[in-house]
Amino acid sequence: MINQDVYIYKRVKKHYEYLESLGYNIVAVFAQGSMNYGLYVYDDEYKSDVDTKAIVLPTLDNLIKGSKMVSTKYDFEGEQIDVKDIRVMVDMWTKSNPAYLEILFTKYCILNSKFEDYLKQILEMGNDIVKMNYPQLAKCMSGMSKEKVIAMEHPYPSLIDKIEKYGYDSKQLHHIIRLNRLIIEVFLNDIPFGEALDISEQERFRDFLINVKKSKYSLEMARRMAVEYDEDTRQIKEQVLEKYKDFEFDSKTYNKLKSIVNKMVKYNIVSQIKEDC
Repeated sequence: MINQDVYIYKRVKKHYEYLESLGYNIVAVFAQGSMNYGLYVYDDEYKSDVDTKAIVLPTLDNLIKGSKMVSTKYDFEGEQIDVKDIRVMVDMWTKSNPAYLEILFTKYCILNSKFEDYLKQILEMGNDIVKMNYPQLAKCMSGMSKEKVIAMEHPYPSLIDKIEKYGYDSKQLHHIIRLNRLIIEVFLNDIPFGEALDISEQERFRDFLINVKKSKYSLEMARRMAVEYDEDTRQIKEQVLEKYKDFEFDSKTYNKLKSIVNKMVKYNIVSQIKEDC
């Protein structure tokens, strides 16, 4: 039996070192996905990947050349690393994409000590960033759920064996159900987003979702659950949009976030110039 925390940290560190070897100026690398939900599984039946999201800074040469801001993905030892220039990451947070908001709350991250003070300021703003464009968060949750309903039976090349065996991708189904619980907790039960992500203390629900991940349900049942949970998420989203119809984007939080990012970019460039002198 592996020590999950130790194993996950080692994998995140491996991702950091890989990006470093490629020459990236890394701010931090964060665990993404099941580790943050209390749904990480590593047993004989199912082995969760350790996927990550990484924030990087532009170099002086990047800025001088007007290079496109980095937004790319790498497959690394069967796992995925999603790399974003910090300016692109701000856009992701502004759009209220829950897959990017969650990294503000993960305990599995490797920080570059050079930029730690700046990043900690951003992490301390986590709840404010979540609420910066609050009704948009509900729209994103519902939109992601709908995408996963469509993807659940799509025969992507990497999933063809799974589709042929079970008729559907159980990972998509578990996300549909998880997103439904998340939108209920955040918008109906007023649970802070970071707390609502982690269901490790909800033993029965956690066991249910792990059984879903392990494809314990028939295709017929999977289809039924996908439609029912997705529709419930859609209905809650409509309630949220009505409740927040007069909502105004939180420009104060956005401007504070941008100010910290700008200072970090400037600090990085000045440091590079000093090193080159």
